[in-house]
Amino acid sequence: MNPILIEAGPLTLRAYTAWLGGGLLLALGVIAWRGEQHAPGAATRWLDAALAALAAGVVGARLLHVALEWDYFADRLGEIPRVWLGGLAWHGGVLLALPVALVVVRRRRVPLAAWTDALAIAWPLGMLAAWMGCRTAGCAYGYEVRTLADRPAWMVAELPDVYGIVAPRLDVQLAGAVLSGALLALMLLLTWRGWLSGLRFWLLLALSGLGFSLLGFFRADPAAMLLDRRADQVFDLMILLLGTAGACLVWIEQRRAAPARWHAEETGDEADSGDRSDQPEAG
Repeated sequence: MNPILIEAGPLTLRAYTAWLGGGLLLALGVIAWRGEQHAPGAATRWLDAALAALAAGVVGARLLHVALEWDYFADRLGEIPRVWLGGLAWHGGVLLALPVALVVVRRRRVPLAAWTDALAIAWPLGMLAAWMGCRTAGCAYGYEVRTLADRPAWMVAELPDVYGIVAPRLDVQLAGAVLSGALLALMLLLTWRGWLSGLRFWLLLALSGLGFSLLGFFRADPAAMLLDRRADQVFDLMILLLGTAGACLVWIEQRRAAPARWHAEETGDEADSGDRSDQPEAG
């Protein structure tokens, strides 16, 4: 189930696409805004890295979905590139988007720590939009309950599944949206206070993996199995480990760089020790 919002000739806009597209556009706008704040004229280069990561993310998410559902796609190879038909595993998107982003950030001379700090604000916006899109389209739905009276009102609702069957269910999609909103609020607080610069995105990634893996225990939508668990939960835990590892590596690097930074400040060499990543490119 994915309600049609607009249908004009060959153009069809469905609810999930509208939610996700709006969230991604807002996220890209945030990255451009933060880039311009960091250095006038830098927004274009920051967006280049974001768009490259987004393109790689779509490819990675589709490839992981196809791999997990290979029994279906083995006889339907022509459907593999048809992303618009649905079927993206966001974990695959992250795993491919990150290395691509790192390469583009380096080539376009964008400061990595500042860019990932901007991504830490943009990422929850995309997650929030995806969960709300699922709530209207019937994906990532929760288990049925006997009646709404059995649970608190905030926990259950009459919701459709992917086949359009409406029933009283645990409102997992709303829980995912609330979690995304809470992570967005946390990232905004850290940004406002100037805390954990360079670490924010990796912390966000770890918390997202942890939170979504817990929500997976309440999901009833069909899913491939891996290690006797829902495959998405297994990959959620991989994202948790990736975020934790990334945070540890960045923290270690910051600790190593601190003495050199302190020495440069003491000797008056701040200009030589600064990050020139956002200076205008030659030519």
